[in-house]
Amino acid sequence: MIQATEVTIVYRGDGKQTAFTFPYPYRTSGDIHGYLVDEMGMETEIVSNYRYDTVENTYIYPVQGDPLTADMSIRLSRETPLQNNVDLPDKLPFSLIEKSLDWIVMMLQETIYRANLAPISAQESAKQAALALTYAYKAADEAKLAEQYENVAKTNANQAKQEADIAASRAAEAATYASTTFAASAPAWDVSKTYDYPAVVAYEDGNSYRCIGTGVTGEAPSSSASWVKITLDGENYFEIDEEGNLMPCISPMYSSRWELDGNGNIMPREVI
Repeated sequence: MIQATEVTIVYRGDGKQTAFTFPYPYRTSGDIHGYLVDEMGMETEIVSNYRYDTVENTYIYPVQGDPLTADMSIRLSRETPLQNNVDLPDKLPFSLIEKSLDWIVMMLQETIYRANLAPISAQESAKQAALALTYAYKAADEAKLAEQYENVAKTNANQAKQEADIAASRAAEAATYASTTFAASAPAWDVSKTYDYPAVVAYEDGNSYRCIGTGVTGEAPSSSASWVKITLDGENYFEIDEEGNLMPCISPMYSSRWELDGNGNIMPREVI
């Protein structure tokens, strides 16, 4: 089980040290990248004269030459490729588990893509992506365990699917948190103010919008063609069941299109 959410660590040179510990979980040593950081904070990726000791979990730099001096630092970062390499048998429950992992990876890719469109804190985005990856790895571990013990897969199928659902829910939460962070950083929309591209505002429906016109005044972003929504919806009111059918979620949390009425039924959300 992966519990640490950190993915990077920085060491300051002292003129002596050449072995730097990477204390966090990782997939393979090839995912650990080193960067030299100067006094101005400028980073340069290390591409030669280094090696990684998988026994001691240490990054060796430089292999040859003088150690880093006090005016230089080295940053080690885990950079796991955003792709699902797990290939399970094409039958239940394995096909659903593999499909859930694929969805998790797609949500992570979309979260990072949308985050690049807005001035969201890089540190916050990294934390949310790391949190989603942690649960994705847990689901992958459950999938591998189910494949190894195929003879007891029927009794463990429900538990494995529950783990995959938890991972998908956590990934959706991460996407929601990222969109909420961006909405909080944008100024509130003012009905009396005139907007031009590329102005960004936070609207009363909880989303952020970018102006794509010029001289736009008094047009509500949620219904105007002069505005486009740029935050990510953490939709989780519906899910795919074990037969591939679209079903309502047992415990829905957020949707920009749906809401629960007084009887707990899913109803279209009132348009603001």
